[in-house]
Amino acid sequence: MKRQLTLAIGAALLGASGAALAITDTETNASIPFNLASPGARSMGMGGAFLGLADDATAAYTNPAGLTQLVTPEISVEGRHTAYSLPYVNGGSASVSPFNGSGLNISEADSSQNNLSFLSVVYPHDRWSFAFYRDEVVRFNTDFASVVTGEIVPGVGTAFPIAAHADLKIVDYGVTAAWKASDAISLGLGLSYYDFNIDTNINRYGFSPAFTSTNVALNSQSQFGSDNDVGINLGARFVLSEHWSAGLTYRRGPKFSYEATSAALANVTDNGDGTFTPVATSPTIATDLKDVRFKVPDEYGAGVSWHPTDALVINFDADYIQYSQLTHGIQSLFGNGTATVANLSIPNGTEVHLGGEYTFTQMAHPFSLRAGVWHDPRHSIEFKADPGTDIGAVGLATLFSGGQGSQNHVAIGMGWAFTKFQIDAAADFSDVTDTYSISAVYHF
Repeated sequence: MKRQLTLAIGAALLGASGAALAITDTETNASIPFNLASPGARSMGMGGAFLGLADDATAAYTNPAGLTQLVTPEISVEGRHTAYSLPYVNGGSASVSPFNGSGLNISEADSSQNNLSFLSVVYPHDRWSFAFYRDEVVRFNTDFASVVTGEIVPGVGTAFPIAAHADLKIVDYGVTAAWKASDAISLGLGLSYYDFNIDTNINRYGFSPAFTSTNVALNSQSQFGSDNDVGINLGARFVLSEHWSAGLTYRRGPKFSYEATSAALANVTDNGDGTFTPVATSPTIATDLKDVRFKVPDEYGAGVSWHPTDALVINFDADYIQYSQLTHGIQSLFGNGTATVANLSIPNGTEVHLGGEYTFTQMAHPFSLRAGVWHDPRHSIEFKADPGTDIGAVGLATLFSGGQGSQNHVAIGMGWAFTKFQIDAAADFSDVTDTYSISAVYHF
């Protein structure tokens, strides 16, 4: 028990985990709820497929070249409700040599957010268009706890109950210009100023009957700070024929710096009878990281749009996202070596979007129905090697066994257009995330 206690508090820290919020090797790094899809309820209703069409104010973010299609100034605003159900390791057991985590229990941390996710203003002028926008790249806030105790890897480490808080927000403020080079080619350039704030904390507690007190926090891991950075957004749109158009985009994500600490919060006395007594003390910092990096992944996109009739449009997009950038230079809060934490990685992935819109053009105020599907690749951290019997490696392999896998989404939506005003609504469903959106556009 003494050996297991030392490992759990000092190095492996095999507790239950929650949603990923920063790039250290704490278990609060499993799945980051990025919002990299195209903004706006109209796009969401078509499964996020919009790069080749890009014919409304949300193009300021999605594909800035599409802004040249607008002929009057307009304001666009979107509100979203997003419900997350992110997986985490919550007890069970794993074995080593070779590592096998099939016996681990995977639970879900539920949370939801209501937010103003997108706002833009567009001013078209001759062959030029200009736009200003605000987009929330990440907005996540949750509190969760676990009461799981006992050996999770027999002979190696013990799970401790936890209480955790996680808060992450990244907002993109952008300015975009688009130029219609010819009737067939439009180009766009956007500059973004990103605002980043992070505050996460996880406390670990003793458990009965091994500990004489279960309400004294033994140690904690915290991640905190705010930062700013700039990024660029490039786009091109091509009119291929009367019925076909295409788009290409590149978005360079920002890079932020924050701090992270691991601290002991109690002195633990071995009573010699298999029990331990924790006594709360002033925090003693064991690890103090001053420059932890958080990199929003770069993204490349290509899309086509087909207009077989005036009433019907079908879109297809593919977005290649460099999620692996998140784990470049990962640091350890628990004294794990560089070679060990280097095995924590996220694979790059390709989102595939397909959707369509049918508009009842004969109506005085045209009404549209939309539907789409898309595939969201795995973008959670996993341990990409057999840890052998190395204590730190086994701990990380266990903690990151419950990450979010790839997801298939189904989306539906509708819209109603008036002379100067349009309102759209959409819903997007998957196993772990449900999103509801309502957006409005005003032309003036």
